[in-house]
Amino acid sequence: MVYRLILDENVEHEVFHRLDNYGHDVKHVDFVAELGKGAGDHPIAQYSLDTERVIVTYDDDFVLEVDDGTYRTVLYFDDATLSVEQVADVVHAVSQHYPQTELQGLEYVGEKWL
Repeated sequence: MVYRLILDENVEHEVFHRLDNYGHDVKHVDFVAELGKGAGDHPIAQYSLDTERVIVTYDDDFVLEVDDGTYRTVLYFDDATLSVEQVADVVHAVSQHYPQTELQGLEYVGEKWL
């Protein structure tokens, strides 16, 4: 299944390209005019609601400071040591098991999906 994704600025651009190659509708905050490099978490959260996009991030602010109801869904990687290949593969694996419509709120994802 195809996900509509927005990658936080801390997610490598290569992850963007790998997810795009998997066929996902993916954007990176660095290249979204309304957001851009350095965009705050709350504008990213609002963008995810407005555009029905799943946020992919390593940023624990989405765990600690941003409330669940203010974004569509967050796929949060708490292990920033995963390679870009692993991150893209994890997101894609999740998409193969759960339609985007079934995702809600904060979802912890990581190596267990490989």
